[in-house]
Amino acid sequence: MEKVKIIFDTDIGGDCDDAGALAIVHQAQNAGKAELLAVTLSTGSPYAAGCADAINRYYGHVVPIGQTKTVPPGDDVSFYPQSYGRHICDTYENSYKKDGGDRPEDAVRLLRKVLANNTGDKITIIVIGCNINIAGLLLSGADDISPLTGTELVKQQVRLFSLMGCYFPTEEVPEIWFGDYNMRAEFNIKVDIKSAQTVFELSPVPVAVSHYLIGREIRTGGILIKKDRKNPVAESYFVHSHGDRDSWDLVSAYYAVFGKGNIFTDSRVGVVSIADDGVSSFEKKAGGLHRLIDCPDCKKAEREIDEILTGNIPKSLL
Repeated sequence: MEKVKIIFDTDIGGDCDDAGALAIVHQAQNAGKAELLAVTLSTGSPYAAGCADAINRYYGHVVPIGQTKTVPPGDDVSFYPQSYGRHICDTYENSYKKDGGDRPEDAVRLLRKVLANNTGDKITIIVIGCNINIAGLLLSGADDISPLTGTELVKQQVRLFSLMGCYFPTEEVPEIWFGDYNMRAEFNIKVDIKSAQTVFELSPVPVAVSHYLIGREIRTGGILIKKDRKNPVAESYFVHSHGDRDSWDLVSAYYAVFGKGNIFTDSRVGVVSIADDGVSSFEKKAGGLHRLIDCPDCKKAEREIDEILTGNIPKSLL
């Protein structure tokens, strides 16, 4: 069985789909399909490391955690104290309690360490927050960790970025409105537009994109509340959504571990561009490094993802 090496880059603690995505990786590791190497945090939240570590400990896979030392320009710091991330950090065992706990190391240094020390199969990096850490990695120079630049390390050691981001308007959904707000730039992109531009422009390896319109049609996670409220992922879904939630980040995690599997397609290949206002565009181009993840049957996807979340991974995926 192929075991996929994973680095999990996340803004966990804001929306509960990050927790669900991390659960997919852990369930895959328990089934021998994945190996989580590290978690890096693309949010300035003081509760994010504790939240991630609590989930990792619940599933039995404690790994190094790094965090951006620069708060992303669009990060809403006023939200941290009300987040489910604080609840998980305060309630469950972890090494990163806000007061008196360990501090996560610098995310870019941790990324460089993991890549520089890797041998054997290449690593897949799940990117389900803003792109500040991955941009920082790509722009990093040689240092005491490695004589290679970040871009060289990525080219040598990374198989794929499985990234959640971008809204591409369609004829069916030409606009997205939240009350009086017209969402032209998808959240993960808008939080740090420059970093998103850097990743799509500089990545020397493929980038698979779980885009906004796909994840919002797949509602998952609520089943965990019914199965085991002691699970911090179940508690994350309960506190945040009281049930199912859109699966933007879970699509990225699924694709990173299982590829298209039984439920996705990735035939749209080309180039993603990010404008200076954060608006995303996609141009089909043979040989392009960017591919869009699509879902022909969202109800089937819901059933399969919920099965994986509860530890019942289809044999066809193993």
